[in-house]
Amino acid sequence: MERIGYLPLKEAAVWAGVSARTVKRWIADGLPSYQAGHRTKVLIRPMDIDQFLTRRQVPKVDIDALVETTLREMQEQHRKEVA
Repeated sequence: MERIGYLPLKEAAVWAGVSARTVKRWIADGLPSYQAGHRTKVLIRPMDIDQFLTRRQVPKVDIDALVETTLREMQEQHRKEVA
């Protein structure tokens, strides 16, 4: 597997399949980026993008289990009210 080094911001956006504006937002949200000076290119490692997005992922919700639990609780509450 080929390891990609540092990419300029626009190339990093192409690599990630998003706009350069989105990558700038990610940087503002904590994506590591590297810049030697104020007027030099912003460089980003694809590995850092992967790690950043992995940290931001929201755990999947088992909607079926959630619905089942909610319905069961509602049925129990209904039985208490009727009794």
